[in-house]
Amino acid sequence: MSNKQNEQGAEEWDAILNQLRQVRQQVQEQGPLPEQEKAEAAEAFRRGLALLESQVQNIQDDQSGLKGSSGVW
Repeated sequence: MSNKQNEQGAEEWDAILNQLRQVRQQVQEQGPLPEQEKAEAAEAFRRGLALLESQVQNIQDDQSGLKGSSGVW
């Protein structure tokens, strides 16, 4: 991944985690969420999982392309 992609991924992670932290705090202070906010929290969680899966796939793709100086590992 390039630095720009890393920065974008980090910013997206920060946004998702901040949203989920806010939801956690709201639930602790106010109890269960209204339906609309439950849907928003579930969507943030799904985005986080999708981002994680994408990053894992990128790592696996990068590793499968690694070769030693002889051209093989």
